[in-house]
Amino acid sequence: MRHARLRVVHAWRTPSPFGLGAGDIGLAAEPQQAKEWLGLMTAALQPWREKYPDVEASEAVAEGKAATVLFRAASGASLLVVGRRMTERPALTRTGPVIHAVVHRAGCPVAVVPHE
Repeated sequence: MRHARLRVVHAWRTPSPFGLGAGDIGLAAEPQQAKEWLGLMTAALQPWREKYPDVEASEAVAEGKAATVLFRAASGASLLVVGRRMTERPALTRTGPVIHAVVHRAGCPVAVVPHE
């Protein structure tokens, strides 16, 4: 409706030498990890690109802390949208450290969207 561009950003960090966590990509070299994350994002966005072909969307991955990556990505943005995992106990409305940081430090409005 606003003809706004959408930029989807995923922050990732090199897995700990003690083992991979849930959802970590276990390739040896960082450039390969970045390519793998970008491929996953492209695949995840494909159905939305088909549903909304008039929306200009781009994806990017960046190695680093999520809050830092989001601050950089939101520079000059009209709105920063971040996802929040739903807890098993819906009565708790606690947000994590990334959301806390971006809500207090982002230079634009922040929308926090819960998802499962």
